[in-house]
Amino acid sequence: MTQDSHSNSGLVPSTAVPATIDDSTLQALGLVPADLPRIAQIRQELDDLRPGNLQVFGREAATRTAAFSSQLLDQVRNRDLDASGEKLGEVVRIARSLKLDSFSQRSKVPIIGGLIDRLRSSKGELVQKFSDTNAQIEQLLGDVGMQQALMGKRVGEFDRMHDIVREERHALGLYVAAGKQRLAELQAEQLAGQGSDDPQQRIRQSEIDNAIRLIEKRVSDLLLMQHAADQSLPMIRLIQANALQLIEKFNTVREITIPSWKRQFAIQLSLGEQKNAAELANSIDDATNEMMRRNADLLRQASVDTARSNQRGVIDVATLRHVHDQLIATVEEVRSIHREGMQQRQQAEVELARLREDLQQRLVAPTAP
Repeated sequence: MTQDSHSNSGLVPSTAVPATIDDSTLQALGLVPADLPRIAQIRQELDDLRPGNLQVFGREAATRTAAFSSQLLDQVRNRDLDASGEKLGEVVRIARSLKLDSFSQRSKVPIIGGLIDRLRSSKGELVQKFSDTNAQIEQLLGDVGMQQALMGKRVGEFDRMHDIVREERHALGLYVAAGKQRLAELQAEQLAGQGSDDPQQRIRQSEIDNAIRLIEKRVSDLLLMQHAADQSLPMIRLIQANALQLIEKFNTVREITIPSWKRQFAIQLSLGEQKNAAELANSIDDATNEMMRRNADLLRQASVDTARSNQRGVIDVATLRHVHDQLIATVEEVRSIHREGMQQRQQAEVELARLREDLQQRLVAPTAP
């Protein structure tokens, strides 16, 4: 209540001298002597000892602190850092899937052509595979860059949040100091009014006793809120430091790690080309030696066969002997056939004469019996 309200209700107004706050109390609350005028101004809010007024003392600072604490909690539970970590892990998985020592299957083109085709196709397939993977990595790094920008924005928000929480911590300290000052005044007034038989003074004593109880509870709550603000300040800095470290890590990945991967790919590709070239040269030498040995074998065989063919007669004696034997046998066999044919014709003539004589005799024989 105000002094006017005390007068209207018949209560004795407070005439106590405002209590002072020592330097140790100010320091414990994070305050300085320059804050004393503001403390005195806030203390005037406690002149009204009605419970409804005392229960809302410092609500503005407490409400703002709660709002900022909720905002801080949202920052802690956000998925930005997790999303960035997942993107980075995906980059690593894709990079590991690119096996630089892998080559395509052997070509079926014979000998040299197959080796050259293998060298060309292996390099082409590997370059194409790396190009596809590199495109995926670049896309993912673009997503990570967006996360970095968001985290950079959050770092600035953390700075502003830190300043705001410090301001609220200071405001809570002011309200606590004002509450402690008013408590000291009421306790002094309560002590001075003890033993009075004045009914109005007894009512005042009861009002002071209730106000002391409410203000002590309110000051205690404000102290707890200020302590919570104290805990929030390092928490904000830790979260901010984590974000800065991740931003730096992603910068390292973009500026050092990925270019290093590309350089190592180029080196590996060159080494693979040299290995394939050496293998191709050795295979060519092997094929040359094989062809020379095969040609030497063919030359020997062809020369021997040609010499033998050249020294051979036009007609072999064995062939002439075979022809002679066959010719003699043919003549003898033909003669034998001719003799048999003559004998058969002679026998046929005798048989035909007999048949002809028998036919004539039968034709001239009488008809009667």
